[in-house]
Amino acid sequence: MNQDLKLETIRHSLSHILAMAVLERIPNTKLTIGPAIDNGFYYDFDLPKSLTPDDLADIEKRMQKLLIQDIKFVKSTKSIDEAKKFYQDQKNEYKLELIEELAKAGETEVSFYQSGDFLDLCKGPHVASTSEIDFKSFKLDKLAGAYWRGDEKNKMLQRIYGLAFESKEKLDEFLHNREEAEKRDHRKLGKALDLFSFHEEGPGFAFWHAKGMIIWNELIEWWRDEHQKADYSEIKTPI
Repeated sequence: MNQDLKLETIRHSLSHILAMAVLERIPNTKLTIGPAIDNGFYYDFDLPKSLTPDDLADIEKRMQKLLIQDIKFVKSTKSIDEAKKFYQDQKNEYKLELIEELAKAGETEVSFYQSGDFLDLCKGPHVASTSEIDFKSFKLDKLAGAYWRGDEKNKMLQRIYGLAFESKEKLDEFLHNREEAEKRDHRKLGKALDLFSFHEEGPGFAFWHAKGMIIWNELIEWWRDEHQKADYSEIKTPI
């Protein structure tokens, strides 16, 4: 298995461990989907309460405890009818919708992955065991709202994002680089240096302040000089 696929598999497996931890903390949670994504993973939940940053910290600690237990990921299959019955008993309309789509596509059975007492509809792949995952190489990152299937007509779910890398060192490197990039965010710098601001009168457009206009004019002067050196002529078209 190449490194990229291995990391994607680790991230996907962590999304299942996240779901396990959330279910242990809030048993009447309804699970939806939890894929691997760039830099990590997420899982969307239909929860009876709104999660807080404190909840996130507790869930992360529980995930770490689960990872060091050498929990195996075991694949199994169920017929479409068996899978429907499984989620009908859980009153999980989200998983039932996914199974219905698979049935319409011609599938006669679907795959599940079990880790400990946790069983989830999933095509995989996953690591063989949580022992393959460094429990310090991931971090729950943030909470967000997400409509089921990305459709605003559907229910708003709670999404937990996580970061995951090959090692703690790689995770720390990513967090450091992100923090440095945020410090250089033009929106923060513009406000801190009194260069420009944004207002409701012009959504998305900068209102330049006096200090900002100095930079603006210097850039325009440099731009004109460079074009003149390249023998370009300046014109003006309607805005």
